[in-house]
Amino acid sequence: MTAPPRLVDDPFPPYRFVPGKAPHPFAHEGGWGYGTERPPPDYTPPEEWRTCRNYLFGIDLFNAGWWWEAHEVWEEQWHVTQSQHDGWTLMLKGLIQLAACALNRERGVHGGANRLLETGSGYLSEAADTHGVDGVFCGLDLPALVTAAREHLSAESAPTPGLFLQPN
Repeated sequence: MTAPPRLVDDPFPPYRFVPGKAPHPFAHEGGWGYGTERPPPDYTPPEEWRTCRNYLFGIDLFNAGWWWEAHEVWEEQWHVTQSQHDGWTLMLKGLIQLAACALNRERGVHGGANRLLETGSGYLSEAADTHGVDGVFCGLDLPALVTAAREHLSAESAPTPGLFLQPN
């Protein structure tokens, strides 16, 4: 299965980070981002999600299997949403945890992956129930995403292709 078309044209980092297999991008002197600091993103209201580059770039990274990088980009956005909008905060926390789940599953850390799948699914379900319209929030059908995540990220093996985020 191939990933859907990219949502933004931001370039991917020089390499995909998997702990233990490549230098940490920011903490290791050989990392691609060592010694740099990205400014925090601006807050984007959830109804303007189509203009939120971090959110969209995180989707592109996730769809390409760049789990750690998606987690990092979404986490930057999550930090600026925490005091602004509960639904955004819940959804981003859920997406961050799904990305971490996929990375842990790939690394064979199944207990951690299982916990992250459960908590991430819970955050996404809560965002859908409390802020979604028919379960859709910021373009994502969150109940369908939770179902797909459970299908693709619950096996004790590397994530299977096909869990793609496709905003409407």
